[in-house]
Amino acid sequence: MIAARPTSNMAAALQHLARAVEFDCMGDGQGTVSELAAGEAVFDLVADGRVVGAFTLGVQQYSDGRLIRCGAAGGEPGHDLLPAVVQFAESEARGRIGARALMCETSRRGMVRRLQRQGFRIAGFILRKDM
Repeated sequence: MIAARPTSNMAAALQHLARAVEFDCMGDGQGTVSELAAGEAVFDLVADGRVVGAFTLGVQQYSDGRLIRCGAAGGEPGHDLLPAVVQFAESEARGRIGARALMCETSRRGMVRRLQRQGFRIAGFILRKDM
């Protein structure tokens, strides 16, 4: 079982989050690990007492309520981290934060399918035009 907790070692968490940059989840090849974690809470993912991944959560306020956004997630290969991230984020959204929705962005088609199986729906498209 994988559990989430606030990070106790930011440098190690950033190394796990580097997987998000490696996968180029934003599709632009320009992001850095520090940018992915900026302004968001960083959490460790722990399996058998060992940190195997990390993720970030940030709260955005809208006129109709709060939304929790996962800005980045990454970890060691061989661990299915997504269910733990979603479970923790849902718990935070319903409990402590009182958010109305969860959100994340990815350019990975396989991750979209996995997120849909976790109850997410496609809510729009992000378009980019480089200058």
